[in-house]
This record gives sequence, C-alpha cells and structure tokens, in this order.
Amino acid sequence: MPRYYFDVRDGDGSFVDDVGVELPDMHTAVKEARKAIADMVRDALREAEGPAISILVRDGADGPILITVTMTTDDQS
Repeated sequence: MPRYYFDVRDGDGSFVDDVGVELPDMHTAVKEARKAIADMVRDALREAEGPAISILVRDGADGPILITVTMTTDDQS
C-alpha cells in the first residue's frame, strides 16, 4: 500500500510530514486531506482572523496535489 505525506502550511508556519500514512490510493488521500483541512478551518474560525491554510499531499508518484483554503474575515462591528 502506498504511503502518503501531508505537508501543512497555516498562520503558525509550515509542517513537513516525514512520517506519512499508508492509504489505498491518491483519491483516499485527498479525501483525508479535505477532512483534515475542514477541522483546521473550524478551529481557525474561532480566532479573530482566519489564515490561509493549505495541505500538500505527496506520494512521489501521483502527487503532489495541493488543497488550499483561504479565509477572509471582514469585521466591521
């Protein structure tokens, strides 16, 4: 089973995944990355401003695939 790596970049900096996780295919890896980024967005929305968040999915064959979410908060209160 191939190993996929999930590198994360957010307002706190960058994290390069050097451990990875075994998954059946890139489609499954992208689904896992989407779940992870949804959790990160939920957490970021609790803060005053949400940063740009991205996950780079690598496997060395089918990738890399970049998933990016950018949040903008316009607080006009």
